[in-house]
Amino acid sequence: MFDTAAVGIGIMSLDRKLMDANPALCQMFGMPRDELIGQMPVVVTYPGDYEASTQQFMDLISGNVDSFWGERRYQRKNGEVFWAHVTMSLVRNEKGKPLYIIGMLVDIDERKRAMLELNESAERFRAIFDSTAIGLGLLRLDGKILRVNAAVCQMSGYTEEELKQRYDYENVYPEDREIGHTEFTELVSGKRVSFEIERRYVRKNGEVFWSRLSFAPVHAANGKPLYLVGIIEDIDGQKKVFTELQQSEARFRAIFENSAIGMSLVGLDRQPVEVNPAISRLSGYSREEYIKKNTREIVHPDDVNIGDAEFQELLDGKRDSYQIEKRFLRKQGGYYCARQTISGVRGPDGKPQFIVSMTEDITEQKKAQQNLQESEARFRAMFDHISIGMTLMSLDWRILAANQMATRILGYTLDELMDLDPAKLTLPEDQEIGMTEFRDLVAGRRDSMQIEKRNVRKNGESFWARIAYALVRQPDGRPQYLVGSIEDINEQKLAADKLAAQEAEYRRTLEQRVQERTRELEETNLRLVGEVEQRRKAEAVLASKAAEEAITAERTRLARDLHDAVTQTLFSASLIAEILPELWQIDPDEARKSNEELRQLTRGALAEMRTLLLELRPAALTQARFPDLLRQLSEAVIGRARLSVNLTVEGDYELPPDVKVTFYRIAQESLNNIVKYARATQVEIRIRLDCCNVHLEIHDNGCGFDLAAVKPTSLGMRIMRERAEVIHAHFQVASSPGQGTTVCVDWNKDELTPIANLPTRGEP
Repeated sequence: MFDTAAVGIGIMSLDRKLMDANPALCQMFGMPRDELIGQMPVVVTYPGDYEASTQQFMDLISGNVDSFWGERRYQRKNGEVFWAHVTMSLVRNEKGKPLYIIGMLVDIDERKRAMLELNESAERFRAIFDSTAIGLGLLRLDGKILRVNAAVCQMSGYTEEELKQRYDYENVYPEDREIGHTEFTELVSGKRVSFEIERRYVRKNGEVFWSRLSFAPVHAANGKPLYLVGIIEDIDGQKKVFTELQQSEARFRAIFENSAIGMSLVGLDRQPVEVNPAISRLSGYSREEYIKKNTREIVHPDDVNIGDAEFQELLDGKRDSYQIEKRFLRKQGGYYCARQTISGVRGPDGKPQFIVSMTEDITEQKKAQQNLQESEARFRAMFDHISIGMTLMSLDWRILAANQMATRILGYTLDELMDLDPAKLTLPEDQEIGMTEFRDLVAGRRDSMQIEKRNVRKNGESFWARIAYALVRQPDGRPQYLVGSIEDINEQKLAADKLAAQEAEYRRTLEQRVQERTRELEETNLRLVGEVEQRRKAEAVLASKAAEEAITAERTRLARDLHDAVTQTLFSASLIAEILPELWQIDPDEARKSNEELRQLTRGALAEMRTLLLELRPAALTQARFPDLLRQLSEAVIGRARLSVNLTVEGDYELPPDVKVTFYRIAQESLNNIVKYARATQVEIRIRLDCCNVHLEIHDNGCGFDLAAVKPTSLGMRIMRERAEVIHAHFQVASSPGQGTTVCVDWNKDELTPIANLPTRGEP
């Protein structure tokens, strides 16, 4: 835009020397760019206007104003004088320090001449009014348009007749209608003779454009204004150029402030003028601290002179930029490595004005390079001095390097190996060994491989070698080259072959001995099979005999139980029944007692018979309800031992079959022990059947016993405890001499429920 703008644009230094000029400015002054750059304003300014322009420049540079515009005369190279509208703007840095001046010149010579001729002659004014390329218009004092020239019509898109029906403010962009309103009022009231403004107008098609307007009144003979003469100039292109310059400055500032790379502006004395936040992050210094230091103060002492020669060449114009690497000190201590790109910014005379420095932190990169160098040194030391042959090979299987051990094993020099086809190092019949794996390795489908095959030395001697390859990849994972190793294993192979032959001989001898021993074992096995068969037959005979003896013993026990329990009970009942009629006549009360005793004896006999039937049919235990089983046992004890037995049942929970049988057997064993040993007169049986939680307690008022005196091997106690453990129930016995005995069993379906310490006889 700078080079193609239709208006003249120039950039001046603060000492008023022209640093750059666009083609329009060069054409305006009739000078080539090289001749124009470096010139002072005095060369091109008309002498009569120079003093006024000097004062305006001083106000601009001193900061009294940020810009000024006006009209003055200039001289072309051929001596021709022309009028121009000039706008000068000062460009500052973030701190407000002036950097340079941007000037825009518009050739208004034609407009000036038109204004002069307008004052001299109405006819000449009319001619100029109609033909000039600059927009001219006549307005009433209230702003109503009276007349416009063709340039205004072309500029606005309206015809003259359409414009004459409108007020000037109706064509102004709404947001700019207040611009110039005060000046217009002062002009109409006679407080000013003219004014110039810039504001936006709207074309008939709705397009908005920038314009520069000048208004001056035409007075009557009495000095009162009659109407206004307006000059309108389309400056939309100039505005866009200026806006783009501002945007360019904003883009540079955004890049400068937000760059991840450190950027700084440095004077020719190496004093920082401006730095971005990245420099502060790298150095630890704030912007204010950094710009107070000379760049040499923050460089590592050993690196201070790095780049001095290049810097001097930059100042001398021998180079435009250079790049160096050196270390810089951090505020908090230590240093960082940086790559600096130094570029000079030159003025129109080609001399450098200031330096732009870009600083990139390469500390991690330097560390990586150092680690790589150390790694390469370690690899080189290992490569050169390892006791096996090592080679570096390309992906097309060419030897790139080899250590001394590899040359010693193969008998070739390094140069000979690098010119040799590796296939010639392998015995022809072994060349295909490992080729599939090698192709996969080169293609990147595997990372390493190892093979054993026969190689050939330079002297033609063949030998066995163990060869290994490892793939080295590029950072992106692609194969780069191969690291190979070769190890002479000829002696190992010969020893292995010899060992294999010995092992084969040993194997044959062992197999022969195994066969002989197998035959011996088979013969022994046949003898054992016969003996086992004889023993099995003998055991079957013994088992049959034992079963018969067990049946006989069980029948004997049942007969004894029938005799001891049922028969005696029935005998007692028959005696009572015989004397009961006579006793009824003699003593009715005693007869009633005997009748009750007879009833208990018969019920006990019936209970004993049912118990014996349960013994003959164990499956019936699981089918009966547990409270009924306890009642049956109680009645049997009453009938057999004439004991008082009280049974209390709480709850109605159906026990699992195995738990039911266990509780039955423990209750049966406890009652039998009471009958045999306790000498008791009263028995209490309590059973609580809660859901999943069962408690059985059997207590007698017998003689009791000392628990400490009971041997651990006591059969009755041990059997009851083992039965309880099978169903994971808790079994406990409490007894003391003269205090009776209490047996408790607790079972919980979900967990083992502990039993509280049982009270001894006589405790509540």
